[in-house]
Amino acid sequence: MVRVLRAAPAAVLALGLATAAAAQQPGQPVQALRFAWLNSQTILAATPGRPAAESLFAREMAGARAEVQRLQTQLDSAVATYNRAMVTMSPAMKATREEELRQMEARNRQRAQDLDQQMQQRESELTAPIMQRVNGVIEGVRAEFNYAFVFDVAAQGNPIVTADRTLEITNLVIQRLQAAGPAPAPGPAAAPGAPGVATPNPPPLGTPATPDSTRPVAPVQPPAGPRVRPRP
Repeated sequence: MVRVLRAAPAAVLALGLATAAAAQQPGQPVQALRFAWLNSQTILAATPGRPAAESLFAREMAGARAEVQRLQTQLDSAVATYNRAMVTMSPAMKATREEELRQMEARNRQRAQDLDQQMQQRESELTAPIMQRVNGVIEGVRAEFNYAFVFDVAAQGNPIVTADRTLEITNLVIQRLQAAGPAPAPGPAAAPGAPGVATPNPPPLGTPATPDSTRPVAPVQPPAGPRVRPRP
């Protein structure tokens, strides 16, 4: 969930008023702070380039899951073959074959974990330019209209129940994002089997220094628990 503000609005408002009051010269009136609010989910849904990035990520994630499933199918087939032939094997042959199957299972599990990490890094790579573009537009609007704070009513745990519609800047941000066009497209994904390169998570709206993610990602599931056990 993207968030513009992480502190409770009441606490931020109190801090802002205190800061503004402290900054005034004695005898001068306290300047009123200007506030605005937006809905980050509405903005992200209308951000140019986001649907294409999500579609690309979905295809790449499907490919990673298909590879894990293929590896699991190969393991299942090898175990089934062993189970059919074990009655004719000597104890030494059974021990050797079971060790080979355990190693195969371990390789599959490691590959699934590697793919999971690569896909998390890939999502960050695809979403970072979009989030940076959104953050930049929001900050530009805030500075242009001299807003002290911009609140996100879509933030998790947001306590705002209602707000003055004249203070909403959601549509203004969307208009400027669409006028600017999509963010630069990231480079292609690494070739299958290539090691991933760590990429920082894209920042949430309004807090570029704090890592976050725009949405949860279902992991690439590793194979189920141990399947190869010694036979008598």
